[in-house]
Amino acid sequence: YCTYTMNNYTSSGLDGKVQKTLKKVFGFDSFKTSLQESATMAVVKGENDVFVCMPTGAGKSLCYQLPAVLAVGITIVISPLIALIQDQVDHLLALKVKVCSLSSKLSTQERKPILADLASEKPRVKLLYITPEMAAASSFQPTLNSLVSRNILSYLIIDEAHCVSQWGHDFRPDYLRLGILRSRIPNTPCVALTATATKQVQDDIVVSLKLKQPVATFKTPCFRSNLFYDVQFKELLTDPYVNLKDFCLKALEEKNAQGVYAGCGIVYCRMREVCEQLAVELSYRGVKAKAYHAGLKAAERTSIQNEWMEEKVPVIVATISFGMGVDKANVRFVAHWNIAKSMAGYYQESGRAGRDGKKSFCRLYYSRNDRDQVSFLIKKELSKLQEKRGTLKESDKATLSSFDAMVNFCEALG
Repeated sequence: YCTYTMNNYTSSGLDGKVQKTLKKVFGFDSFKTSLQESATMAVVKGENDVFVCMPTGAGKSLCYQLPAVLAVGITIVISPLIALIQDQVDHLLALKVKVCSLSSKLSTQERKPILADLASEKPRVKLLYITPEMAAASSFQPTLNSLVSRNILSYLIIDEAHCVSQWGHDFRPDYLRLGILRSRIPNTPCVALTATATKQVQDDIVVSLKLKQPVATFKTPCFRSNLFYDVQFKELLTDPYVNLKDFCLKALEEKNAQGVYAGCGIVYCRMREVCEQLAVELSYRGVKAKAYHAGLKAAERTSIQNEWMEEKVPVIVATISFGMGVDKANVRFVAHWNIAKSMAGYYQESGRAGRDGKKSFCRLYYSRNDRDQVSFLIKKELSKLQEKRGTLKESDKATLSSFDAMVNFCEALG
């Protein structure tokens, strides 16, 4: 739904400029959906703060990237992961958009030309991607103050905005400081984007990021008709590995002219050693798979991700650190070998399947043993917090109720 009434932009000529940029810079003849178009136009107009909640693959990034290209000044985009930023930067550079990123990973030498451009009278950069840590760093404040005082900060964009909410599935404390940043630049339009936000998380985002009322809200329902969900009880399967292999092969059935699968898949596991074991079990049964987790060296992780992106390896078996911001349209299946911690997390992870709109499969392998382990870990974490603080916040308790909802989803009939 959209709780924002669009004005008629055509008369102002903005509509023509937007259509021209959409085609010339981004290579699209039209917007994916009318909601994407409405959200983009609201950002272009710049009269309201904007909240966008669209499923993965619905084209959220365009809602701020196109307005940023049209704007006279600079757009700052805050994103939680350096890998996520790199993906966006590479994509925009390929489209010949002037974009750069600042992060703690850059050396002083690498930062110099970027900061010099930002300080120049007419900066060439259109979009500047930074992490929330960089946004709060004292070293970045003079640059920010300079952009604001010269009136060349066009937009403040908060990507993956659910990270601000302790009710969300991926809370990051650094995101909480963004509200302070926003209050320092109240006249710069702010855009918050996410793929998953319950009503509670949405309210949290609006309050924490100090979005100005009335907020222009663009939100699509969660339902995606091309995704098929099922739950398998691991303890009832004769051989769970064979079941997973058959599931992978069924979802990957199509092959291209070279005899290679015309798609790929992701299997999520909770622990690194399980990723390793499962990749071996699948490969042994004829489905080529590789493990991806934080225990591998960075170069090895990059190499495995590239092999999967280029479809040299059809299946990646990963911990949930993999996938945020990975933009691959032909993921034919997402399997969870272990229960997810919350419905919001499960929706986000399984939603990486079928971004091209074609039939795709999402399967969760459920075991009560697994359920009890996760439940134990959550309760242990909560009792640690209680000892530390003396009391538990509602948002702490929400972790347990979110997990209970996930268990109910797995155990309910139908």
